[in-house]
Order: sequence, then C-alpha cells, then structure tokens
Amino acid sequence: MSKTVAWIDDNMTSKELTEWQAFYEYVEPFGGKFLDMQFASLRMQNYGGEEKLGLEDFMLYDYRLLTPQQKEQIKTNKAKAKAQKQAAELRAFFASKVSK
Repeated sequence: MSKTVAWIDDNMTSKELTEWQAFYEYVEPFGGKFLDMQFASLRMQNYGGEEKLGLEDFMLYDYRLLTPQQKEQIKTNKAKAKAQKQAAELRAFFASKVSK
C-alpha cells in the first residue's frame, strides 16, 4: 500500500484494512505472492543439491506468517513423516526377504 502505519491508523478503518489484505491475498493476480512463487520456482529448478526440497523452501518471504515455534513444529513433523516412511519401506523390504 506504500503508506506509513501512522497514516493507515489515522485514515483507514480496520474493516477497510482487512478488505485490502484479503484483496492482496486472494484477488491480486500479478506481483506479490504470485510473482514470488514464480521466482521461487525458478530458484528450485536451478537448485543443484541432492536433497528434494519444496517450493516453500525457496520463497524469500513466508506468507504463512508462522511463529518460529510453529515453523519448527512443521519441520519436525516432516522429519517424523519421512522417518516413518523409511521405516515402513525397510519393514516391507525385510518382510519380502524373509518370506522367500
């Protein structure tokens, strides 16, 4: 919006500010989050690492606005899910060897 917080506080109601935020988040088709996602996609394509990363790992701005604790919880949940998947694959592998 390119306005100061003081200007917004003096000249805009909370309802109007909320409407602008909703417009920016859900309606605006160009720039903003959409453009950041396009550049993140390019960064992801150019990434040469071995590790598989998602688009959110290449975003410059976190649009979810999570607290550091919430982000750490998400990271932990992803790691647990990956470990559980690997354990299930190992169990299936060893079960196939035992049954032969």
